[in-house]
Order: sequence, then structure tokens, then C-alpha cells
Amino acid sequence: MNSDIIIKQLIVAIFLLLQSVLYSQKSKNSYDSFSVFGTVKDSESDATIVNADLYLLNCNKSVVSNSEGSFQFNISKGSFNDQLIVSALGYFSDTIAVSKLEKLRSESLDIKLKKETNAEISLKETVVTSSKKKSKTLSAIAILKKAKENIESNYYQKPFNQKFFFRAQTNKDSIFIINEEASINTYSPNGIKVSDDAVANYFGEVLQLRKKVSPETIENWKGIGYFGVVIFRNIMLSNQNLLYETKDFELKKEGTTTYGGKNVYVISFTNLNPTIFSTGFGNPAPKSAIGFIYIETDSFAIVKFEQYVVLKRDRSNDNDDIVVESSLKITQTYKNVNGRYFINYCNEKVESSYFSLGNKEQISIVNSNYDLMSEDIITENVSVVKRPIDRLKLDIKVVEDLEYWKNNNFIIENKKMEF
Repeated sequence: MNSDIIIKQLIVAIFLLLQSVLYSQKSKNSYDSFSVFGTVKDSESDATIVNADLYLLNCNKSVVSNSEGSFQFNISKGSFNDQLIVSALGYFSDTIAVSKLEKLRSESLDIKLKKETNAEISLKETVVTSSKKKSKTLSAIAILKKAKENIESNYYQKPFNQKFFFRAQTNKDSIFIINEEASINTYSPNGIKVSDDAVANYFGEVLQLRKKVSPETIENWKGIGYFGVVIFRNIMLSNQNLLYETKDFELKKEGTTTYGGKNVYVISFTNLNPTIFSTGFGNPAPKSAIGFIYIETDSFAIVKFEQYVVLKRDRSNDNDDIVVESSLKITQTYKNVNGRYFINYCNEKVESSYFSLGNKEQISIVNSNYDLMSEDIITENVSVVKRPIDRLKLDIKVVEDLEYWKNNNFIIENKKMEF
């Protein structure tokens, strides 16, 4: 009788031990990756390259270097036979075998890119020949028109999931009051579509969230909740920009440069009638807006958009004696995945100065920096997400997994928050 009990206890113990081993193996496999880190630099000047793209050739995982050229890339060991591509506007791309990177994972990498021979903006025109055999060059407005006409053929038009890393930072008089970052899984049921309300076509759930300062940012639009604002202002999702309000802009074709081995038009713009309909900014109203747009010469896909907006002086909500003067710098880039373009990286910098009308002096400076980076894109077996991204922070409950941050990708935090 006692021997039967002992045998049963041994069987249970062995079963529990096997379960523990299997769970441990499963957990290990979930994060079976290695990390590479370093800096992307110009091969001649040794200057760091801001927002260089680093991506794996045979999957959709990618990162970008920060404003100091630094990067970290967590690579699954399942990608051991893949290749890492490093590219930047105006440079030759570089290719590095992942198997080589795995051997160098404990070393800081210096990746040096060589400028393409025609990387400096060239005034060389692309000649288009009509059916009547008359040659002509495209004007800036004609290029924008073609970019608009080719949106559906250039940008993914079916449901997809895209995982983003998003960081939201705000400091007041050089002291952080908000410093949050999150991994967010998004769902777009209609693909990349332009609309009056870009947020209505995007849904998302916070996978992981961590705060680096103690105060809780409860307000939905603050901290990582600002994700919805960044999406709302995206030129490929919103119709409140120069693609759709071209009449309000003065355009100049600066020439061409190169990106990822392809020629791109460089067009500068000045907003002659800045309104909410041409900038996406309504309260306070925009005072001026200038920038650049980069468009591929063959496909007319927009690969980069930069805009600098100055807002009109506005009174503070808290005190009629205080006025606020704000400016914003917006950068958006897009990447080609299997012949279709997706959001790659977005950055928004906001600088606000507060002045006392009574004392006629500056009393405070508040700066905010928002980084959004694509981590992965799923176009097969797409999962439906029902939470609207303008309610991303409402009632979320996420238990932080420290292993997650060790094994998923993010933008390295800049040493200084400069404007």
C-alpha cells in the first residue's frame, strides 16, 4: 500500500518537473534572440547619421537610429541566415550577414555608410515623353499630383497589423515631467487610407508600458496617449496637408537626391494660407508652415515628409496673464515592404515658451519629444483590435515584463533632449 503511494507521488513529481522544464523552454523560446548595438556614421566625415534605417531583408522587423546615430536591434535567432540592411537618405546601403552580427553581439558596432555620388541635391530633371513625342520635365505641382494619384498603388490597401514602439517625453525647465514608452499593436481594417479623421481608421492595444518618472499621466492625450495625434497628422492618412490643399502652398523643386538606391525628388514648400485644413493644427491656429517632401522619381511614392510649424500666440488655459508661443518640427518616413509602403518612423518635437504679460518676461519653457518607430508588420493572419487609438490609455492594465524590453526593439533614448 505504502509503495503504491510512493509510486504515485513519484509520478506526480516527475510530471510537475517535466511541466516546469517545458514551461521554462517555452519561455526561453519566446525570447530566443540576441542584441546588436552601435552607431551609424558617414564614412568620410565620421559624423553620425540621424534616423538611419536598419531592417532584416527577409522579414518585416526594423529599427531606426536616434538623433545621435545610435541604435540597438534585438534579432531572433530564427533570422540567423538573414541579412541586415542599413540605409539612409543620400547614402549607399550596406548589407551585413546576421551570422556575422551574432559573433559581434558583445561589441559596439561602427557602421559607416558612403555617400552616393549624386547624394547632394542635383538639379538634373527626369524627362517624361508624352504620346505626341514631346519631351517635358515635371513641375513640383505635377509631381505632387502624381504622388496623390498613386497612393492606392504605392501604399498597402488591405487590413494589417503593425507593431510600433512609441516614446513620449516632456520636460519643463529641463526637468522631465513625462517620460513614457510603450509597445503598441495596431490594426488598420482598411489599409492605408486618407480621410478627414485618420484616427477613425486605426485601432490599437498597449502590449507593454513603462514610465521613467513617477507622476501618473492620467489624461488620455498625454504621454503615450499622444500616439493618436501623431497618426492624425500623418500625411498619408490625413487630408489636411499640402497633398490635398496644394493651392495654399508655394512649391519649389529643389532637385533630386537618392534613398535606398532610388532617385527621389526634393520639393520645398511654404504654406501661404496656414489653416487647420492645410496643416492639421486648429487651436492655437498656425502662423506659418514650411518644409520638404521627398518623392520617388519612378513610383511617385512619398518616402519622407518634414514640416516646421509656428503657432500663433495663445493664452494659457490656467491664467489669462500668461501667453504661450509654440513651434513644432514634424518628420515622417515610410518604408517599402514587398512592394507596398508603410509608416516607418515619425518624430514630433514641440517647443513652448510661456510669458507673463504683466511682468513682460519669460517664465517657463516646456519641450516635448515624440518618437514612433515601426517594429513589425503583419499582413497574413491579421488579428482584429477593437480599441480606438484615441482611447489608447483609458483603463489600460498592463503588467510590465522586464524580459519583454530586453528582447523587443525600441529607439535608444537620446543622451540630451535637444531642440
